Amino acid sequence: MTSKRKGNWTSEEDKNLCSSWVMISEDGAVGVNQRDTRFWDIVAAQFRSNDRNTSRTIKSMANRMCTITKYCKCWNSAIQRAERNQPSGTNQMDVEHMAEQLYLSETGEKG
Repeated sequence: MTSKRKGNWTSEEDKNLCSSWVMISEDGAVGVNQRDTRFWDIVAAQFRSNDRNTSRTIKSMANRMCTITKYCKCWNSAIQRAERNQPSGTNQMDVEHMAEQLYLSETGEKG
């Protein structure tokens, strides 16, 4: 059986996916309070309207958004911890650097 897996997601695809997700989730006529499959059908349609050549599936989009959300939560947590533990005499750039170090150590990502 051959794999149908597409290549890694590009930054442009990530931006398109996030923009599509936000647009649909903030649309009062659609919203997030509906069946998951219907919501993702609409997100996928919006995504595809911005990238007509995509071969990404709805499942792939939902999985990618789950990954993005996980990393966003980690980043938010790192920022909050850095702000709470901000030593006196430090500035916003110092806080962001501390948050980045916390994020990288938590996610195992490389800087």
